[in-house]
Amino acid sequence: MEGNIFSIEIISQGKYESWEFKNEVARDELFDKTRERFSEYAIADKGDDVDDTRIAQLSATSLKIKEDGNVDQQVPYEWYEAEQFEQLLNFINNEYPKY
Repeated sequence: MEGNIFSIEIISQGKYESWEFKNEVARDELFDKTRERFSEYAIADKGDDVDDTRIAQLSATSLKIKEDGNVDQQVPYEWYEAEQFEQLLNFINNEYPKY
């Protein structure tokens, strides 16, 4: 059975929220809109030594389950200052119904 899951997720300090979409196009539109809206809070350095208590991660998951049972998963992500978690959550919650 083939199945696809397209979602946006935010995670920070144990807090997690996700939204599912019917297709990749809609998901990508909201992901890109969110990235643009919060670009000034982005953390460019995604090194292993970054303190994860200081970041909020926004990711766009494409999970494609193929007929042979193999899974193809792509997860581009962006990091933001952790203080932006609630603002990210509110922004996505307000925009999501349009998709």
